Order: sequence, then C-alpha cells, then structure tokens
Amino acid sequence: MKNRYIPITVIVAALCVAAAAGYVLFPEGKREVPVRVVMENAGGRVIFSHQAHIQEYGFECTDCHHDDIGQDTFLACGTCHPKAYDEKFLAEHQKNFPDKEACLRCHDEIPEGPTLPVEDRPSTEDIPLRIDAFHSQCMSCHEENGGPTEDDSCYECHAR
Repeated sequence: MKNRYIPITVIVAALCVAAAAGYVLFPEGKREVPVRVVMENAGGRVIFSHQAHIQEYGFECTDCHHDDIGQDTFLACGTCHPKAYDEKFLAEHQKNFPDKEACLRCHDEIPEGPTLPVEDRPSTEDIPLRIDAFHSQCMSCHEENGGPTEDDSCYECHAR
C-alpha cells in the first residue's frame, strides 16, 4: 500500500525542483509596459489597456505619464495622486519613490523624517487626487482624439 505513494512523491518532488530551478535560473524579466491596469472608482471599475493605447492608437508613454524628474522608469500614478491625502498616504507615500530627488517634484526641499508638520507640507490644491487626475487626463485625451466622450458613453470604459 505504501509503495504506491512512492511514484507520486517522486513526481511531486521532481516538479518542485523543476519549478524552483526555473524560478532561479529564469526569473521573470521586468515588463516594459503593463498590458493593462485596473482602476477602481465610484463610477465603476475601468480596465485601461496600455497595449491598445500604445500599439493600436500610437501613443507614447510620455503622452500620459508626466514624469519629468529624470527617472528611468515611470512612477505609479498613486505615488503622487492618492485616493485621498489622508494620514496613511502622508506616512507611506515616500516609500514609493526610487530616490530622494523625486521629492523635489512636490516639495521645496527633501523632507526628513516620516511625516512633515502640517505647515511644511506642499499645497495639494494643484495636485489632483487620483480620480480627478485620471478623469481629466482620459477625458481631455478622448476629446482631442475622438474617443468616447458623450454622456451615454461612460460604460465603454467604466464597468457597470
């Protein structure tokens, strides 16, 4: 009875070794562009297809991403455009930047410490929240390039 488990054990062990070797020898390379991004919002989830906008419509990354601080890769939108400027964002957003030079995009000088006192924080009036930044960016581009913009076209992008 116990002998019938030996082949199963050997096969499972071999598969585990093969998976570990594949993971170590062939790590997943960094993707140049995510295929799609899912954005949660009150108007319904939006699935944004990078592939369609780049390959089918011919846009460049810099047409949407305005990362002018000399970084090699673009920052996630939520790094600068949060859901809300709440205590969680204020305490954690600095961990999302690749180096301290990125701080100078919003701050007059590189902040020291976990959070700044209220009087030293930059004004958020000119930095829109994520939902406002996305909607403004997407809608202005759609208006300029003939994408859906009519009142009844929201559900071409927003899931119901």
